[in-house]
Amino acid sequence: MEVLQRVLPTGLPVSIQVIAATIVLGIVYSLVTAERPFTGFPVVSFDGKSPAESWMFHGKETLEEGLRRFSGPFQVITGTGPKIVLPNKFADDIRSHPSLDFNRAFAKDFLVHYPGFDGFRVGLSGDELIQETVRVKLTQSLGLITEDLVDETTDALHVVLGESKEWTTRFIRDDALEIVARLSSRVFLGSGICRNRRWLDIAKSYTIDSFVTTRILRAVPSFVRPIAFLLLPQSRTLRKAVRDARDLIDPEVERRKAAVDAAKAAGLKPPKVADTIGWMYEIARGRKKDFVAGQLSLTTAAIHTTTETSCSALLDICEYPEVAQQLREEIIQVIGEHGWAKTSLSKLKLMDSFLKEGQRVRPMSSSTMHRYVEKKVEISDGTTLPQGSRVVIASNFMDPTIYPEPEKFDAARFLKMRQQPGQENNWQFVTTSPSYTLFGHGQHACPGRFFAANEVKIALCHLLLKYDWRFVPGEGRPAPTNFEGVNGVDQKSRVQIRRRQAEIDLDLSPN
Repeated sequence: MEVLQRVLPTGLPVSIQVIAATIVLGIVYSLVTAERPFTGFPVVSFDGKSPAESWMFHGKETLEEGLRRFSGPFQVITGTGPKIVLPNKFADDIRSHPSLDFNRAFAKDFLVHYPGFDGFRVGLSGDELIQETVRVKLTQSLGLITEDLVDETTDALHVVLGESKEWTTRFIRDDALEIVARLSSRVFLGSGICRNRRWLDIAKSYTIDSFVTTRILRAVPSFVRPIAFLLLPQSRTLRKAVRDARDLIDPEVERRKAAVDAAKAAGLKPPKVADTIGWMYEIARGRKKDFVAGQLSLTTAAIHTTTETSCSALLDICEYPEVAQQLREEIIQVIGEHGWAKTSLSKLKLMDSFLKEGQRVRPMSSSTMHRYVEKKVEISDGTTLPQGSRVVIASNFMDPTIYPEPEKFDAARFLKMRQQPGQENNWQFVTTSPSYTLFGHGQHACPGRFFAANEVKIALCHLLLKYDWRFVPGEGRPAPTNFEGVNGVDQKSRVQIRRRQAEIDLDLSPN
């Protein structure tokens, strides 16, 4: 402090001196501690821009530039430091390597130690509560929750989209977000809370505010982030959302606990549940867990990805209207004959292919399989990944040796691939492989993808049979947003819809 006082102008108020000293120390600290690019890996930029600007605003193009120039690993400079990009051919090298940690790869990106990021903190802590709840309970109960999803979809579409038979212009992302929030909340929290207006607002805003806050903070120097975090309106909303979520969910958790404990005390079986509050309590087995943070973690992951998938699918319907009728015919045949039986959704093979093709042509992310290198790892070409580095796999959705005419949208592409001998199970929407890493690959592949696929398929059945879809005349397909290689549907994207007469009654319970 004495050194700083000698270099600062004399006569300044003490408060100004403290602020100036803090800024100077922050700059020095950030320069000393800033992560440098790793030696031996070329740093890629795009179109003459700085590496950081290239990745932040032109992530997809930056990856393409790196893949064009180099056959091996290269680096991009993200808002939280360098990341080593591995071409897709190395996906099997890292898929389940014991020295490559999944959770630590995301910890810096999502600023898990900041207040309000409770959902990310528990999700990336290494605690198996979320993973076990999804893998052991949710995925194995997909048949049990189908009717709940159908019931919630019926009501949500009536409330959100209405019944007008005239063409009306809608903001597609806002509508999809509300519908997905309701469907996910029905399964996560049960019928008692899923339509609570405050919870739905939290479910939607928490996801958005988390990503917006993270993106803004990544764009500012690290020493400024704590101050910026306190000043951002999104961060204040984030912290209030956590407090309100606890006020809503904690009483329900305590009620569930009391019911289970009372049943056990009476020598009875605890009441059966079909939502993640009850499943989390079962998985915890008496251990102290933050169930509210667990719910926020599930909600964030489910709403973000499922909303984007749903929006993208509806935009594809508008762009390729001939596909809409083909999908309707399949829905009428499958659901009309089998109802909402346990196996019905697996029989919607064209819809499955359509969803996978949409994500191939316009993937949500240009890179996947994020890992943190806990100790040096040698990959198959002899390259050593340095300890402390973060690595990602570049997506490979435009390889013509795997996908003939890759620029062409073919809704039946994966249906035809599944029809080849021995390939029936290799190209489903939820299947991962080195050639298709949208959901990751290996032991850390997204465990919730099976639930998300069913949720989207049920929603699409209703959206297609109950409504016509088209772009706003004269506007065409809205341009996507892009930040650090993540593509999204712009919040201002508009489409037009009108109510149509469904050929079959999707609202009926199975016989």
